[in-house]
Amino acid sequence: MSDASVVNPRSGAAGFLVLLGAILVQLILGTVYGYSIFWQPLTSDVFPPIMTQAEVEVATAPTADKVTIVADAAARDALLSTQRGYLAYAFSICILSFALVMVIAGRVQDITGPRVPAIIGATLMGLGFLLAGLMESPIVFYIAHAAFAGGVTVILLLLFHVIGDKLGERAKPFANAIERGIVVAAIVAGVVLGQRYVGQKQELDKLFTLWGTIGFLAGAGIGFAYVCPIAALVKWFPQHKGLVSGVAVAGFGFGAYLFKGRTLGALGYIEQHGVQEFFLVHALVCFVGVTIGAMLLRNPPAMTRNVIKAAPDSTWQDTLRSPAFYTLWLMYFSSAMAGLMVIGIVKVFAGEQLVAAAGGDSLPHSQVADLLAKGAAAVGWLAIFNAVGRIVWGFVSDRIGRTRTFVAMFTFQAITMFVLGGLDTELSLAVGASLVGFNYGGSFALFPSATADMFGAKNLGANYGWLFTSYGIAGVVGIAAGNTARTMTGSYAAAFAIAGVLCLISAGLALLLVPLGRKEKAKLAAFAR
Repeated sequence: MSDASVVNPRSGAAGFLVLLGAILVQLILGTVYGYSIFWQPLTSDVFPPIMTQAEVEVATAPTADKVTIVADAAARDALLSTQRGYLAYAFSICILSFALVMVIAGRVQDITGPRVPAIIGATLMGLGFLLAGLMESPIVFYIAHAAFAGGVTVILLLLFHVIGDKLGERAKPFANAIERGIVVAAIVAGVVLGQRYVGQKQELDKLFTLWGTIGFLAGAGIGFAYVCPIAALVKWFPQHKGLVSGVAVAGFGFGAYLFKGRTLGALGYIEQHGVQEFFLVHALVCFVGVTIGAMLLRNPPAMTRNVIKAAPDSTWQDTLRSPAFYTLWLMYFSSAMAGLMVIGIVKVFAGEQLVAAAGGDSLPHSQVADLLAKGAAAVGWLAIFNAVGRIVWGFVSDRIGRTRTFVAMFTFQAITMFVLGGLDTELSLAVGASLVGFNYGGSFALFPSATADMFGAKNLGANYGWLFTSYGIAGVVGIAAGNTARTMTGSYAAAFAIAGVLCLISAGLALLLVPLGRKEKAKLAAFAR
């Protein structure tokens, strides 16, 4: 077993420069948690206006050429909810892309170090928002469509190489043919889909563009950049994995707070200049900010066996054979589903709860608009406590152990999810969103630390990348569950309850980590000898 992963714990100033770069990178990547503020302004940019029959009859000006006419106000609200649900899938796609690309990025990080994949991430994220900001131009949809098809092709090729490495000599005779088949299939599918959909319906063009840009491309950028700071810091500060992981990813949790402010934040900029112009500005911020942070990242110098005994390290292939990995995977899925479900709809959910508590459809339009705007405050509170939770739970786990911390965190989150659907005041919604963010944020300090504890730090990028696939799947399932519950029952409460049950199950699964962890360390130690 190699000693290359063992590093000097006396990191000094160099280690704290890496920590600074990590926080900067994570701060910008974390703006993904503010996506929920996009759906309301994007609705009017993407879909045609909605008018009721009564509004059409009394209209003094000619009705727009393209307008959707519905029976009454209730039908309009239902259609708006559906449209925003379609837009919210950009967040699900972003999270799924984020998680899947991390499998590749983690391996790249382990081979090249943290800078290269972080700069790739800056480029992809910036490109995604740039194309989204130009979505009014028809040519942009063609570019976005081609970029999406090309990105899918690259990911499929890289995944084939990952699988091919595992298959070994058996895959080599067929490798070139399979690669050509993947490329040809992707090109044919891209052309067929492009001819069928491009330019047919303007709202579909824009919707697919958003899914492919702030969804797929931005998610891929986040996936490339996200794992780099964590993997580097765990190597710089091996005695404080939980704390440094928490401090680094606290920036990711706090990033959404930038979207909340109306004076200096993104929400105020969107209200003054529009969401598409904001996308253009944010594209520049993503590229420049993440690149600067990436240049501060580097791996520490290795130490020899004479200085410190090497911890056993598991390859990603060995990790995928371990029962401990799948226990962690299911736990991560539960945590991510609960958190992402709330993050994806928190602004809309909080606003609707306030409107319903104040009288619902009987309220004047101006009061409804004011209550919906107040619901945005929940986004800020969730973001702040998401960041705080990462530091606090990481610090606690270094003191009392990962298992006890997992049990406490999942139990608190389950209780919060069970009561969340009944909250309907500004204060209670702020508290509820804060608790969801606080507990959910802890996952991003605990799971990379637990992965390093069980499987070693040398291949943390690849190992944590595979574990992170649970996060991507949870993003899709969480948003779908929330939208389905809202459509079928008129409330998100049923979806929240399901997430609460999963969190309770995960609190029980955490107790299995003690015997599984001992077994994993014994196996790796025997292999190291």
